[in-house]
Amino acid sequence: MAGQNRNVAYDLSLFEPKPLERQEQKSNIVELPKEQLEKNRKNKVSPLRMIATFFVMAALVGVVTTIVYSQVQLTELTDQVNAAAKQLEESESVYTQLKMKSDYQFSLQTVETYAKDTLGMKKINQNQVVCISLSEGDKGEVLQESCCDWVSSVWNWLQNLVS
Repeated sequence: MAGQNRNVAYDLSLFEPKPLERQEQKSNIVELPKEQLEKNRKNKVSPLRMIATFFVMAALVGVVTTIVYSQVQLTELTDQVNAAAKQLEESESVYTQLKMKSDYQFSLQTVETYAKDTLGMKKINQNQVVCISLSEGDKGEVLQESCCDWVSSVWNWLQNLVS
């Protein structure tokens, strides 16, 4: 008996391939009652749903097109603004250059030199100055038409009083 127990520990028949048992093939067909068949069938596409889907898709395409068009316009306007800014900077630079040139050409010293050398002019002397005085009797007056209307005279008196 001792030998039999020893063989049980080393039972190699457990590692031998077992003969394939044939299982019955089950049918993959499932039978459903008519109620569930009707329920699972594909519904026909309704024309109203097709029209609604078409209009929703058309609206989406319109929105996307509008967004793209707006972005294109925004890009073009940004380019125009940048070009105008660049032109403004160049114009300001040219203006500064011309202003400096003009200030140099028309400085007081340049004008004096031109007047003396080219035109033959001289600076003013004290003997060239003539003072004019007015006599006491000369003065300017503002003449107003006299109003005969008493309402106008009262109105003028009130205006003079307020001012």
